[in-house]
Amino acid sequence: MVLQILTYTHHTTTMLFGIFLSAFFLGVKQDKKNILQLLSLAVVSGILYVLCVLLFGTETVDQIYPLIVHAPLLFVLVLHYKFRILPSLISIFTAYLCCQCSNWMGLFALALTGQEWCYYVCRILVTVGAFILLCRYVCQTTAMLFAKTDRELLIIGSLPIIYYIFDYATTKFSSLLYSGNKAVPEFLGFAMCLTYLLFLLVYFREYELKNKAEQYNEMIRMQLSSLHTEMESTRKSEQRMSILRHDTRHHLSAIRTLIQQGESDKALEYLNEVSQTYDDTVIKTYCKNEMVNSVLSIYNSRFEERRIHWEVQVSIKRTGKCHACRTGTAAGKAADTAGSVRKVRTSSSDGEKYCAECPGIY
Repeated sequence: MVLQILTYTHHTTTMLFGIFLSAFFLGVKQDKKNILQLLSLAVVSGILYVLCVLLFGTETVDQIYPLIVHAPLLFVLVLHYKFRILPSLISIFTAYLCCQCSNWMGLFALALTGQEWCYYVCRILVTVGAFILLCRYVCQTTAMLFAKTDRELLIIGSLPIIYYIFDYATTKFSSLLYSGNKAVPEFLGFAMCLTYLLFLLVYFREYELKNKAEQYNEMIRMQLSSLHTEMESTRKSEQRMSILRHDTRHHLSAIRTLIQQGESDKALEYLNEVSQTYDDTVIKTYCKNEMVNSVLSIYNSRFEERRIHWEVQVSIKRTGKCHACRTGTAAGKAADTAGSVRKVRTSSSDGEKYCAECPGIY
């Protein structure tokens, strides 16, 4: 009697584990409304399971279990919760894979004690504990993963899919797993290796795309900052030019007076001062490369704010297709090291070389 109660409790907790976890893995909110809806689905699936056991027997029902529980769950996830078919399938297969934790622990307890009731008690406890831990720490991550493209999901979910097919093929529809054929259990190792290699390829691709996006974001930020700096410089230059145009007649009158008084040295000194004032209104252009010019303009503004004198000589040799982001990065590194390095040379894989000579800071 006790063993029957434990058996039914085990089947119930396992079914609830799979249904609830499959939904929560996809990002279904763990609120009262969704819990009641999923619980209603579990009740319907449970009634259908019991009826099938009474009609066909336990062995047959174990083989058609996906049609009794997994298929209705898939329909609910796709039609009611509006998830795509592929992530819904992978979520169900992942929840099925997670059930193997309690299965192994139960078999371990059975091997230690030899008591069947220990097997079911251990499975029930592990199932409840695993459900709490997965809902608390894993479901948010899986919800983000299962929102990716189908191509990425096929690689991410390849291991749960392969294990699901392998388990039913070797334990439910046949007994190949326990036949003694070494190739059968070794297949899982092969599948895990293949899945891991595919995962590494996807991860590396995502890492490269992320770095590329960060570089372009930095380039755009620098261009916007340079544009703001150039606009500010243009505005100040216009103000100076307006003042100089207004004061031109006064300057010419002053120079004429100094020349008439025979004070040529003072006239020349005055001309130099006026010439310097006009030079300050010129917007600096370091080279024809807009990206390098933008970067150096930003650093020039920073140095001027700190009253640091610096001189820049830029030489860009184009031997291939110009990569704006690498160009800007090279120029920025050269400007960063201007205080301690006399000459900085950088090159990129596309064959373009950059040289920034920094005579130093005085």
